[in-house]
Amino acid sequence: MRVVPFMRYRWWFIASLSAVTVFAILAVFIVGLDLGIDFKGGVRMQVGLEREATEDDVRSVVRELGVQEPVVQTVKGASGTYSFMITAEDMDEAQQGAVEAALESKFGVDEGSFAVERVGGSFSKETTNRAFIAIAIAVVAIIAYLTLRFEFKFAIPAIVSLIHDVGLTLGIYAASNRLVTAATVAAILTILGYSVHDTIVIFDRMRENTHLMKRETYGEMADLSIAQTVVRSINTTICVLLPLLAILVFGGPTLKDFAFALTIGVITGTYSSFFVATPLAVVWKEQEPRYRKRLQAAAAGAGGAVDVGTVADAVSPKQGSKAAPATPGGAKSNAAKPQQARVSQKPKKGKTTSKRPPGKGAKRTSR
Repeated sequence: MRVVPFMRYRWWFIASLSAVTVFAILAVFIVGLDLGIDFKGGVRMQVGLEREATEDDVRSVVRELGVQEPVVQTVKGASGTYSFMITAEDMDEAQQGAVEAALESKFGVDEGSFAVERVGGSFSKETTNRAFIAIAIAVVAIIAYLTLRFEFKFAIPAIVSLIHDVGLTLGIYAASNRLVTAATVAAILTILGYSVHDTIVIFDRMRENTHLMKRETYGEMADLSIAQTVVRSINTTICVLLPLLAILVFGGPTLKDFAFALTIGVITGTYSSFFVATPLAVVWKEQEPRYRKRLQAAAAGAGGAVDVGTVADAVSPKQGSKAAPATPGGAKSNAAKPQQARVSQKPKKGKTTSKRPPGKGAKRTSR
């Protein structure tokens, strides 16, 4: 098994991915999220056009009719039509009829493709509050579970990893001008669960290796744990991404919002478990006295680390603690075997075997 020393570059991973998270969160506040009517109320209109049109063309038509700040997005329409979703905070029934008539005269509207949905302000406020409550409960439950299952020093790195995953997902949403809907919130909650599951797999292997590796630094244990779990994580991620990509290609608008957010979260949740949560846990655990001593010994060149291949073959803790410099003892035992073979050679034919003590026999032979 090849073990890549990722933890040698743990500060680089922490710094670079922290910068990515900060830029993503800044994009959310600077560019802003396009919240759907589920969160701020308003009218959502979906229409399929017969002739080709762009988002700017539809937006200009809607604005000419007095609709303030409409959000126009392209969605996949049926039968190859050009379908758009128009969202506005305030659009009365007269304006809705005027928008339909204007689009019909300019681009043509497919029969049966025009649909309107209205959400009140009180319902949108309740949806927003429930979304925040659901995310808060999920975070608290994750911290409690990881603290009980492992320790508190594993819980906080996992939460920081989740902040990276969710922050990057929302940052991409803001940069790509995608509409945040109730399906997006459902995807974020799913991301929390998936990312934590991937992190727990690595943390559990790290905890097992601490009983087998008695001289290595905590970073070396983490590197071995990553090597033992990376194939499983990649295979799981690929199996999850395949149906999500199918939904992105063939699904409807609501399913696409869910699949898009979940695709980003699955990818970020996989690498953040290795390069965010694990480095932070290593940095925190190496502050403990026993692991600090190992760091000092390794820095002084007296680490005497056990071969990770031996640990990967499930060596018992007792053997792992006594093994290690491996060259002096191994050299003696290997050298003793050839000597014993030379002493125990068979006598030549015609000579009787001497019954004298071995020492005298050896002396006589030398003459």
